[in-house]
Amino acid sequence: MTASSLLWRMPFALLLGLALGTAAAHAAETYPDRPITLVVPFAAGGGADVVARLLASKLPAQLGGQSVIVDNKPGASGNIGAMQVARAPADGYTFLLTNSTLTINASLDMRGTPDVRQALAPVSLLVTAPVALGVNSALPARTVAELAGYIRQNNGKLSYSSCGNGTPQHFTGESFKQAAQLDMVHVPYKGCAPAVNDGLGNQVPILFSTIPNLAPHAQAGKLRMLAVASARRVSFMPDVPAIAETAPFGGLDVSVWFGVFAPQGLPAGVREKFEGAVTAAMADPAVQKEFRDRYYEIGQTGAAAMSAQIDRDLDMYRELARQSGITLE
Repeated sequence: MTASSLLWRMPFALLLGLALGTAAAHAAETYPDRPITLVVPFAAGGGADVVARLLASKLPAQLGGQSVIVDNKPGASGNIGAMQVARAPADGYTFLLTNSTLTINASLDMRGTPDVRQALAPVSLLVTAPVALGVNSALPARTVAELAGYIRQNNGKLSYSSCGNGTPQHFTGESFKQAAQLDMVHVPYKGCAPAVNDGLGNQVPILFSTIPNLAPHAQAGKLRMLAVASARRVSFMPDVPAIAETAPFGGLDVSVWFGVFAPQGLPAGVREKFEGAVTAAMADPAVQKEFRDRYYEIGQTGAAAMSAQIDRDLDMYRELARQSGITLE
């Protein structure tokens, strides 16, 4: 029997599968053959944008010189850009670079949030920015324990700021309150910058924000950074304690992570090639220094780390929302 007659006798579904498999293999071999787009679902200048542009500048060296373009698509708490990627062709030329907002939106069932498991596929965790606890320098507290005591002495009279309702900073503040049964008022802002500005002006003297937002002002002596909300101290600020080191805050661990997703259905060979390029770029000591100079912590990268972070986030934020009554419209 000739090869051609054998092909005629094969079921159509099998022939189609062979053809698609051959096409996918060829796509992986030649990938990438045109520019790649990193969609950032937030405005230019923010944390995700900074991470995206730094990564995009390093990836061409790992992708045969092919360029990587950053495309900002802000709106709806990151959902507009995320949904755009979820609906994009799964061909390896459109990726989403976002942060913890995605899993918070999913945990709180925010309308318009793409299914983080069914519509998107994790490619790589990149960096984290632990939420930090800061106070105006006029406040007498210099440690987490002293701050908790000061809040108790001024029961219900003090307020803390966050970058907005339902943000990681808001969740950290509520976790802090619940762990020690403290009474203080949450003041949400439309962004981190105005929250920090009012902390500098002592209008809202207690701040939960990320290290990049607080560190420059702490170094200038205008704010005092008491601790970070990660499970352990960060490598670039070993003298700043973790909130978890002080009882009863041992379980407090909230960081803002940044990672890359692809549309669901990306061919395995293409995904592995892009993930490998990201991992190689992030492993470069010079790149790691650039991130740490910007107060970002580099941990384990890759799709497995990203998937584990998503699972942890979904469980944690759902439970924290239930305990604190946090909701999103």
